Amino acid sequence: MGVITISREMGSSGAYIGKEVAKKLGLVYVDKLFIGRIMREYGFSQFDEVYDNKPNFWESFDAQRANTVDFLFQTMRAIAQRDDVVIVGRGGFGIFHDYADVLNVRVKAPFGLRVQRQMKEHGMSKEDAELHVTVNDKVRKSFLEHDLHLDLNDAQDFDLVLDTGVVTPRQAVDWISSSYTTLMGNPRYGATYKVSEIEIDQILQRQVKTTFDSL
Repeated sequence: MGVITISREMGSSGAYIGKEVAKKLGLVYVDKLFIGRIMREYGFSQFDEVYDNKPNFWESFDAQRANTVDFLFQTMRAIAQRDDVVIVGRGGFGIFHDYADVLNVRVKAPFGLRVQRQMKEHGMSKEDAELHVTVNDKVRKSFLEHDLHLDLNDAQDFDLVLDTGVVTPRQAVDWISSSYTTLMGNPRYGATYKVSEIEIDQILQRQVKTTFDSL
């Protein structure tokens, strides 16, 4: 089998879609909590701070930040090597965009709809929800651009871009699942890499296996 990466905007229902796709296809759902457990075992306690906070000019050159991002890449590759996973967030689309057995998906929605969903889900006022979504968008954009050197607006990095203001989350689950099944039977044209061929440090590989086994 292979891997699905889902990049999503806050309030786009991307996390829900990822979980439902994993259930439908019998894959393992991997998010920041799962990744964070592995990274903290290696002493990267600043994992959330690096991802969830926009760096200032000097922090963008900080060695600890660079090391954390580098190990994030290693961890995600080790997770992908196991295959049969749905990885939500953390720039997975940029790491695995040229693999034969990886489907890269972007889930988005109009700003107003995302605000409404945050208000309903978290009981926020409209003003608080607007600020929450705006700040989150900026932080994620900064992480991808400054740390991973990726551009969310480059459609070339995605196999599917779904707008849940047009497509319902349930439809998105069906479309992603169908596309993944098709890809597994007809690997990406011109791609030579497969996730099973990724070379991983054996100690990290064992830690990833331990984390999966604990689910």
